[in-house]
Amino acid sequence: MTSRKRMIMVGGTVSLLVSGTMASGGAAAGTTITIADKGFTESFAVTQAYAQALQARGFKVTIKSLASTAVADAAIRKGSIQMYPDYTVSLLTSVLGFKSVPRTIAGQVDAIKTGYKTRKVTVLNAAAFNNDNQVACTKAAVDKNKLTTLSSLGAASANLVYSANPEHTVRPDGLPLLKSDYGVNFKEVIQVDIGLRYKPVEDGQAQCVYAFGTDPKISKDGLIVLTDDKGKFGGAPYQGIPVVSSVYLKTAPKSFTTIVNRVSALLTSQTIRDMNSRIELDKEDPKDVARDLLKSAGFVK
Repeated sequence: MTSRKRMIMVGGTVSLLVSGTMASGGAAAGTTITIADKGFTESFAVTQAYAQALQARGFKVTIKSLASTAVADAAIRKGSIQMYPDYTVSLLTSVLGFKSVPRTIAGQVDAIKTGYKTRKVTVLNAAAFNNDNQVACTKAAVDKNKLTTLSSLGAASANLVYSANPEHTVRPDGLPLLKSDYGVNFKEVIQVDIGLRYKPVEDGQAQCVYAFGTDPKISKDGLIVLTDDKGKFGGAPYQGIPVVSSVYLKTAPKSFTTIVNRVSALLTSQTIRDMNSRIELDKEDPKDVARDLLKSAGFVK
């Protein structure tokens, strides 16, 4: 996966209580938990979703904002937090030191659980969203060229202009792979900074763009993600996953795992794109965006 930069929206470590959710009693009443986000848009949204769902079922939740996977891993092993959402590949490479990772989500989760046994940490169900490599195109281009898959893109690519960062155009898992395995040979490739990939599409200069699976501008610009019919370009799954202290899990109410897994199932790629778009582009509060999702699923009133 091409290296990517995420916007850091807060600095340092801050602590705040989740507010505005419906609290209920039951076995979880008075049970405390501290959850960490990692200081960027998507992490804010996902953390709020977990936190508010738990609080709505009686947990007393505190959120801390930390700077990275390494910092969060140290904090959860120390016991200063009990949970944080991360990504399968990040855990395998940044925490467990894998040089290559399993190409199935089941294989990744098994490897993480095995590696985490000695760290007194575990993971629950992987979330539904996947932040892997994608190609997204305008609806006009999709309709005109009958695009559905990356292979169909290969047949039509001579008529299309592509926007991508320079690294993507030379990496073996980037544009060269699209050429060799899917027959993609664009009419033109506009090379821009990684943070400006969508501008040529928005300006009408390109019809397709190198995308990450949960980029907010996919939704904002009304783009359509093409299916990776050969399963080679997307690479190994890069799915969200909640990391939990094993010590905490042993004493937590039984409802804890059920609630977290239910929220994870709600977090599809499209849902995350929409949430990211509202937070990053429309400047909405992550708490409000997460609350709307939970309302639609019946977690909160």
